[in-house]
Amino acid sequence: MAVVHDDVSRRRFLSQAVMGFGLLFGVGSLTMRFIQFLIPAVAAKRLETVLVGNTAKLHPGEALVVDVGRHRLAVLQTDSGPIALSRRCTDLGCLISWNVDRQQFVCPCHQGVFDQTGKNLSGPPPRPLDRYEVVTKGEQLYVRLEA
Repeated sequence: MAVVHDDVSRRRFLSQAVMGFGLLFGVGSLTMRFIQFLIPAVAAKRLETVLVGNTAKLHPGEALVVDVGRHRLAVLQTDSGPIALSRRCTDLGCLISWNVDRQQFVCPCHQGVFDQTGKNLSGPPPRPLDRYEVVTKGEQLYVRLEA
């Protein structure tokens, strides 16, 4: 009797095994990427302290306008000390200006009005102006910004 080797079934098994492992690897990689998409890594906010001026430049009733990188700021001297506010309107992002006569910030786009503390008084802005922490070291004013 002759010995019959069934090479076709062995080849078929090896072929299906390789394709099965490839499919399993592909589905596993796709699943991992999908999970990473659903649960993104949250980067910690980096804060940077930036020198914005001297306290001698800060006069009551006037706003000191400072541009630091992408941040547009207005620094005011109030009864409780200096405060720093974003000059970007919370409605459309227009640059607001300080009105000395009215002692208010006014947005030129839609006539939004904010008080000295950045609170929205009238117009379409949905929330107050963004506020930044001010640090005074001697005669120098520093503001903590996101880097």
